[in-house]
Amino acid sequence: MFVLTREKSSIESGVYATKDNDGITVVQFFVDKDDAMTYNEQLRACDYDLEITEVPDEAVDKLCDALGYAYTVAEPGDMIMPRMEILESILSDL
Repeated sequence: MFVLTREKSSIESGVYATKDNDGITVVQFFVDKDDAMTYNEQLRACDYDLEITEVPDEAVDKLCDALGYAYTVAEPGDMIMPRMEILESILSDL
């Protein structure tokens, strides 16, 4: 699986996460690297500078449990967009 991080191949550098409508921190994982690349480009357009890091499938539960975060997994072909709050903050700066 793939996740967005601050530094290439470094979970320790920080994992990109958002808050859901209930205020729970959620990490987005991707099965397909191309989908992670697409999402990363959308965030890059919003001035986020992130890298794509591969994570072993069996580490996802352990990683999120250790961080106290929830997670979702984007299956190939799922349409994932940045949260509206991110887009609104960029538009308000224009």
